[in-house]
Amino acid sequence: MTNYIAVELTEFEKKMSGYIMLFNYRMTNLCVKAEPTALLPVTVALDSSEYNFEDVAVTMRPDEFTFDVYPKNQNNLQAIVRGVEEMHPEFKMEVKTEKQDDGKEIHHVVYTMPDVDKTRRDLINETSKIFHKECLAKLNVCFVKQQTQMSEAFEHLSASDVDEAKDSLKKIYEESKKQADKLLDAKLQETEEAYQHYLEGKKDDNQKDGSGFDVTKAMKLPQQ
Repeated sequence: MTNYIAVELTEFEKKMSGYIMLFNYRMTNLCVKAEPTALLPVTVALDSSEYNFEDVAVTMRPDEFTFDVYPKNQNNLQAIVRGVEEMHPEFKMEVKTEKQDDGKEIHHVVYTMPDVDKTRRDLINETSKIFHKECLAKLNVCFVKQQTQMSEAFEHLSASDVDEAKDSLKKIYEESKKQADKLLDAKLQETEEAYQHYLEGKKDDNQKDGSGFDVTKAMKLPQQ
């Protein structure tokens, strides 16, 4: 294989990888669970300057549906809240206060992912499939364009080199499509799991009366 073909294949693979990364980024920001990458695009405005989220806050993940955000500087709490709200208005927010050993109070923000009820599940699934279709379209266009671009070089190569180049090109293309399909399948599964989690929560609520008494447990108590 000539150096030219090798370079072209490397560049083609980078382009395809870029489309997959963009697709993954878009899917991650269809927030179902508390994925840390969802906070990467958040910026925080301080003193007429924009800061990356990780520069001004420390994030913990107490469970798969919750972020716990601690400002590195307590004075920046409101600016952090504004930054997150601008990017993710769907997050449920609660400001909490903790007392340290020295008696000083610190404030932090707990963000909970919105419930995935049937309406939200259907919306996320539909949007995920749209993003997937758009990603495949970009992969297809890039593949065709690359074939056209390399066709002139093929005229000056041996038949075996041409076959090898075409096989490598197609292999990169097919592997990229498989990656896109896997990302879609993972998102659909994640969304379904979150929907089932929501249904379980509703079931638990229905088993309790207004005082929080568990009706199910009461039914299992031995008769006097």
